[in-house]
Amino acid sequence: MSRPNQSEQDDRVGAAEPPVRGRGRPRSEEADQAILAATLTMVATHGVTATTIEGVAAEAAVGKTTIYRRWPSKTDLIIAAVSQLAPPGEPPDTGSLAGDMAALAQLQRKRMAGTGLLTIAPRVLAESMHDPELHQAFRDRVIDPFRALLRLFIERGIERGEIRPDLEVERLVDVLHALPVYLILTSRGDPNSLEQVPWAYLPILAPGILSSSSAAPASARRRSSGSSRARRAPSG
Repeated sequence: MSRPNQSEQDDRVGAAEPPVRGRGRPRSEEADQAILAATLTMVATHGVTATTIEGVAAEAAVGKTTIYRRWPSKTDLIIAAVSQLAPPGEPPDTGSLAGDMAALAQLQRKRMAGTGLLTIAPRVLAESMHDPELHQAFRDRVIDPFRALLRLFIERGIERGEIRPDLEVERLVDVLHALPVYLILTSRGDPNSLEQVPWAYLPILAPGILSSSSAAPASARRRSSGSSRARRAPSG
């Protein structure tokens, strides 16, 4: 585990402040959201290392004790903020791998619009390379939930006979997870970059992943061929 830097040590000292409110008082959802939003603002502006509990408290207009009652460390707070990237609720179940992935992409486009999370989360991951505790927490709370969803979609496809039963599931999870991550990184966090997931890519992968009795989704073929025709320059 990495040693806490000076700002984290100072913040932990601040945790000893006398509580502003009584311990029995119910937790405020409004305060929670204000703190998480302030955390994202601070990380976006200053980065992980320079973000402090004191700065978040000032941005959210709450006391430091209010934050520490909810999240005992800066790492816990930052992970709570960026883990909002993971979709809530029941996973989509449309009856096909393409449909499930499209439903997930559409949900994330709507959820992420205007939040800045798609630019902040990669920054947190990059800075976690020097912080094993933050890196493991990011994997557990941000990366693994998405991988679990994709694994579920694939396993459903295998059960339906849509996807080859001899497929290496984890390797396909790697590929399907890498595609949206690449698009997000190269678009500087634009949620609209997810618009072509999975329609632009599954037709390419289909020969290697679909079972012999299954064909590429018709909707995927239509969108893919239409896009190709639109991009093809006129001959002559």
